[in-house]
Formats: sequence, C-alpha cells, structure tokens
Amino acid sequence: MKRFLALLLIAASAALPASAVLAPDAGAQSAAAQSPYGKAQRRDAVFLRFPEMARRYWENPETNTASHKVVAIPLPAQCAFVYADSYSKGHMSESEVQQLAVSSCNRKLSELGPLGENYSTDCRCQAVISNETYLVPRNVMPAESYGPVSIFYRDSTGNVARLNGVAKYGALIGHDRSVRFSVDNPRGEHVCDGTFTNAGPSAGRFSLSCFAGKFAGNGEYQSKVGAPNDHIIARGQTSQGLPVVMVIGLPAQLASGTYGAI
Repeated sequence: MKRFLALLLIAASAALPASAVLAPDAGAQSAAAQSPYGKAQRRDAVFLRFPEMARRYWENPETNTASHKVVAIPLPAQCAFVYADSYSKGHMSESEVQQLAVSSCNRKLSELGPLGENYSTDCRCQAVISNETYLVPRNVMPAESYGPVSIFYRDSTGNVARLNGVAKYGALIGHDRSVRFSVDNPRGEHVCDGTFTNAGPSAGRFSLSCFAGKFAGNGEYQSKVGAPNDHIIARGQTSQGLPVVMVIGLPAQLASGTYGAI
C-alpha cells in the first residue's frame, strides 16, 4: 500500500507544470522584491544624514557589489540618530543580512545609554532599506536630521542648568552655508530655534534662542565623527556672558558625562 501511494505521488509530481514544481523557490522572493515602497536614491535624506554609510552603500566597490545590502535605523523618525549598514558575505541570505543590521543597530543604541531624558517615545531599530528598496513607507522615514540634544548653561546664580530634548536640523551641516535647527523638549513642546553657519566642512558658528527669546546664546560648533557616536558639540556664551554648551547626537547621560562640566 505504501509503495502504491509513493508511486501515485511521483506520477502526480511528473504531471505538474514546471512553474508549479518550482513554486516554493519562486515564492521565496526577497523582501525587497516584494516591497511596494519604491527604490532608494543616493540623495535621500537618510544617506545625506550619514555620509560614511552612503559611501559604503553606493560607492565602495566591495560593499556596493554585495549580493545583499541593508540599512537599519531606529524609528520613529525622530529617533534616527544612529544607523547600521550590513552587507552579505559568502552565502548569507537577505533575511540574515537584515537581522545582522538590526542587531548591530540595537547594540549601538543600547551602548549609548538610556534615552528617557530626551524622548517620550520608544526608539526601536528596524531594517528600512534592503537591496536599494524601501521596506517601510517613505513617510515614516526621516525627511530631516534628528538627534537627542542637551543644552548646559549657567544661570544668573551661577548654577548649571540643563535642557534636554530632541533637535531637528538640515542634513547638510558643513555643506550648506546656513542650516536652521529647532529643539523640542521630551514632551514634544517646541522650546528653541537656532542656526548653524559653516566656516568649513565640520566647524562654524551657531546661534540659539529659547523660551521665546528669554534665553539666548551663540558661539562655535564642531561636528565630530564617532567617539562614541556622530555628534555636534557647540560652545559659546549666553546673552548674559555666561557659558553655554549644546550637544546634539548623544543621549543626556552620555552628553552630561562628556561635556556637562562647564
């Protein structure tokens, strides 16, 4: 009886068209191939925000020709201040490269420390681009640059005060002559506006106005790559001549430990 059933299965298989026999492999399309969200472009905001990653993804001969290449960032958009880009080696599948990118992104995020003093939302890493195709709707991707921000300043009594939140700014600091930025507190309330005016690829001047003009400052800024995350450090004086330091790109505890002693 078992032999009879086996013969029936073999005969049924032989009678199927080739497309049906290949269905399991044909159905196992890549996530990128199935995505309805369109192709990524070299000038998209996420690549302008992270130029080192953009060069690896689009220009570097080794990584650009990888069979699978994936970008992961934390979402929602205001959380996207770190990234991980992963590229296939050997016979790695697309899903394996995606898992590697998300794992690397989550590790980077956790190593920077808690975000609760800057964000009221939960920041979670997600694979967003795979093989030059978006895996998420474009409207959830950051259209500008974001980062946790801490502003340290001495008040009129000489005590150090600190304002934490999230900064939003243009992606091309150091390339555009002038880039405006804004700061929201962790509750999402708008508290500051300012401008970066570049004097070179990674340095220039800044001005800052907060609380409807009640607090203001200006001075010089510098963009730092790594150590331990890409960030902006701005130092200057308030309108009362007291020191002010602004750090964009590091969570509050890390920013305080690194730059808070003004």
